Amino acid sequence: MSIAREYNSELQKFIDKIVKVYIDDDRFFVGTLKGISQEANLILSSVRNEKNKAFPEVLINNTFYNYITVEEEPFPMEALAERISKIFSKGHVQYIDDQNIISILGGKIIVDENGVRGSGPSAERVQKIYDQFKMDLE
Repeated sequence: MSIAREYNSELQKFIDKIVKVYIDDDRFFVGTLKGISQEANLILSSVRNEKNKAFPEVLINNTFYNYITVEEEPFPMEALAERISKIFSKGHVQYIDDQNIISILGGKIIVDENGVRGSGPSAERVQKIYDQFKMDLE
């Protein structure tokens, strides 16, 4: 098998996975790999760049990128916000997409991928929801 064909067959394993495409040391795109041409040109969907700017789709020429890594699936913060809003009224639960956090009760409780920040009975209740949500993911 030629090196180019082997490279493309390995790259095919990345299809429908979240990848990080490095343009150089400071610039990259993160998105779902949707397609690869014979020449290793890439099609990404649901893309964000290093400045967290969103793009619905990006086509990347093979001469434009240095390397690609497979990323972990992002923590489903929006789904967690929906679950929390079933306990607290929806007006008190705000999912902030660009920061990927949940603000509850006007910022008194903050939830991110690492856990719950805040104190008191409401924060304890959110912590239980968070813990159960993480167990459900596993």
